[in-house]
Amino acid sequence: MAKLLPLLLLTALLAACSSSTGPAGATGSAAPAPAATNVLAGTPMAAYGHDLNKARNVQNVINQSAARQAARINAATGATSGN
Repeated sequence: MAKLLPLLLLTALLAACSSSTGPAGATGSAAPAPAATNVLAGTPMAAYGHDLNKARNVQNVINQSAARQAARINAATGATSGN
C-alpha cells in the first residue's frame, strides 16, 4: 500500500498536465504568434512565446514614447543629448 500511494499521486499529477484545453476562454483570445516571430511555436510553450512577444512589443512602445518625450524636453530646454 505504501508503494501504491506515490504511484497514484504521480498519476494524478501527470493527469493534471494533460493536453486538454479546459474551459473555453481559459487560454485567452489571442492566437500564438506566427512561427517566424515565435521561437517557441510548435512546442507546449507556444503560448508563453506569444506572451513574450507581446511584452516585447509593449516595451518597444514604451521606449519610443520615452524617446519622443526626451526629444520634446530637449527641444523645450535647448539641451542636447547627454549620451
